Amino acid sequence: MTIVVFAEKNKAAAKLATILSGGNSTREHVADLPVYSFVAKGDEYKIIGLAGHITSYDFDPAYRDWKAIDPAVLLTADPIKNITKKNYERAVRQLAKQADSIVLACDYDREGENIGFEARDIALQVKKVPVKRARFSSLSANEVQKAFNNLVEPDTNLALSADTRQILDLRMGAAFTRFMTLAVREEAYTKNILSIGPCQTPTCGFVYEREKTIRDFQPEDFWKIEAVFQAGSSEFEGVHRKGNIRDVELAKKIYEKLQGTREAIVFRLNIKEKQINPPYPLNTNEFLKRASKFLDISPEKALEIAEQLYLAGFISYPRTETNRYPEDHDFKSMLKNLLRIDEYAPFAENLLKTTVSPRNGKKDGHDHPPIHPIKAVSEKQIKNAVKLDNSWKVYDLIVRHFLANLMDPALFEKTHMEVHVKDEPFDCKGSVMKSEGWKQVYPFEISKEKLLPHVQEGDKVAVNKLTNTKSQTTPPKRLTEAELLTLMDKHGIGTKATAPSHIETNKKRGYFEIKGKTISMLDTGFNLMDALGVSVPILIQPEIRAKIEGLIEDVEKGIKSFDEAISEGTVLIQKMYTRLKSGKGDIVLRIAGSIKDEKLAEDKKNHIGKCDKCGRTLSIIRTDKGRFVGCSGYPQCRNTYPLPRKGSLDVMRSRECKKGGFAVLKVGGGKYYWSVGVGPCFNCEKQKLCFPPTVIGKCPTCGCDMILIETKDSKFLGCARRCGFTCSYPQKGRVTLRDETCDECGWRIVRVKEPKKDGRHYCINRKCNQKFKNLL
Repeated sequence: MTIVVFAEKNKAAAKLATILSGGNSTREHVADLPVYSFVAKGDEYKIIGLAGHITSYDFDPAYRDWKAIDPAVLLTADPIKNITKKNYERAVRQLAKQADSIVLACDYDREGENIGFEARDIALQVKKVPVKRARFSSLSANEVQKAFNNLVEPDTNLALSADTRQILDLRMGAAFTRFMTLAVREEAYTKNILSIGPCQTPTCGFVYEREKTIRDFQPEDFWKIEAVFQAGSSEFEGVHRKGNIRDVELAKKIYEKLQGTREAIVFRLNIKEKQINPPYPLNTNEFLKRASKFLDISPEKALEIAEQLYLAGFISYPRTETNRYPEDHDFKSMLKNLLRIDEYAPFAENLLKTTVSPRNGKKDGHDHPPIHPIKAVSEKQIKNAVKLDNSWKVYDLIVRHFLANLMDPALFEKTHMEVHVKDEPFDCKGSVMKSEGWKQVYPFEISKEKLLPHVQEGDKVAVNKLTNTKSQTTPPKRLTEAELLTLMDKHGIGTKATAPSHIETNKKRGYFEIKGKTISMLDTGFNLMDALGVSVPILIQPEIRAKIEGLIEDVEKGIKSFDEAISEGTVLIQKMYTRLKSGKGDIVLRIAGSIKDEKLAEDKKNHIGKCDKCGRTLSIIRTDKGRFVGCSGYPQCRNTYPLPRKGSLDVMRSRECKKGGFAVLKVGGGKYYWSVGVGPCFNCEKQKLCFPPTVIGKCPTCGCDMILIETKDSKFLGCARRCGFTCSYPQKGRVTLRDETCDECGWRIVRVKEPKKDGRHYCINRKCNQKFKNLL
């Protein structure tokens, strides 16, 4: 009998063939794709690795014309499942002709089951044969052998749940993206597509909400009174019980009361033992958060590395929601395996001397166990098998997390000391580790608390320093990828497998970017989210997506049929679309306005700055009747400022008006300067602050400064006191004022470089004996 096996990827197919054949498989090619053949127990096996999904949903070509088709039609249009990888289709068909039975051996999750069904459906068009499923959570020899000896029926509901997600996501993404893009293009020219997705947009919404909070934040002053105490040779710090004091007079009163005090009393001492439990077993979301937080590896890259470690047979399947081990999980075999690796041997050895018991979480996805090592390997072995940067770091994190979960809690002695300076209470906090427990194998989480000296209640301590520091409240920090993943997981946005891809999609769309470990909102994303948040807030909030995810899970569990879930999901999406359509005017006004403002900001010759009335863009506007500075928000905003009628205008980006003008303009090539919103600079009492004169030296007549005076056509030197003494300034060539001075009169030396001549350095003081001599 010929058994055809469909694995998800070629690397998995090769691993399955090696295990099932005992290393005696041969590699051949079908439709130019590798197939692994061998005979086992009298049956001929042919195993092929697919390339993930080989089909995808799309709309009929009749719907492709954006301008001709109302986007709302896409909400109820039935998509077509197309073959996207023709060579895999050919290989599946050819293998199906030889098959007496088929085994689906793709990853056991929603997408893996769906991928297997794609190949199954193509194969059954060629030949009707029995189809079974091999379920395993790791590519270890024992688990693979066990799975193929205990084949089960394929899970139709699990596969259909993936179809449900694909169809609902396609309908919403296509309809909403087309609607928004076409609506904005009616008002502003843009080549960009304004992408809205069912998971992408709420994901971006989390980042937007934090960014908006930061931008809207108004800092407030506060004062903090702190002290440095000393007991014996040890210094320690304390903070006044009132913490951040908003009342400046109260802070001043307390501080003045304590001034000069050199001694304090330990009024109360509270010591408690605190137990910090080991982390729960790793599921996908927790793994991605920790890889981002501790290793500075993006979720998408961390999942890619984990998949390669799984395919290499080093760890269990990395896509799982489960954070609890089954009761019959074999820990001791893995711990014995880890004795071979120096980094882990001491911890494994100690655990083997005890009754091994994990600290389990509450999540059980009923598919795969938590992520854990299944083979002990060295750093060199990892790097030889997995050609990706940071692969050892990821493996090391998984192993250390596995060990930490089995170890004892860490014990700390937490101390709270209340110290009285006169009768004012100061709080001092610290801790001492009594037992490292699991933390000895887990160097990623480091306690930042300080040690306190050993003292008793009633002891006197020295007051070395007292400060009353003025500070300001600060906005919340930007989200990290780990925090974003936590929010997505909490609100049901995406799945364990798709969450990293939604973050990457927003990055590719230019909606936000990763800087270090934090996520920064870009203007395009902020403006889109801001417009949607005002008019259709439900689009950027997670509630609707969570409901759709609930429908998908209902299909997976058999609670709802595929058709019921599609119907209910479509109704939810249609409600959102109706709201989007009703808010079109306001949304388009905001987004189109931001696009126009971006283009105006790129026009450096005319861009002035931000309008103080509406926040839009101020720029120079020219009409048949003259020129002025106007706002891009016209006609809603009619804010304008006058400009000089004549003379060329150059925006001086390096100049800043001391009276708060929006921009400083050079008029007539330097004849005079003009501050937008203030007026001509020559009428301003702060002109010399904005344009300090260039001093050459001292006037030989009155001793005042000789300054460089510029007119439209020439430059000359004149006395700042206007005593009448003047001096010519070189008019030809490139003129540079040097820092060196003339030994005779103290004037700055001038360098003049004329075309085709060497540069000359000389003093231009006409009353100096060294005038016009080449001095340098």
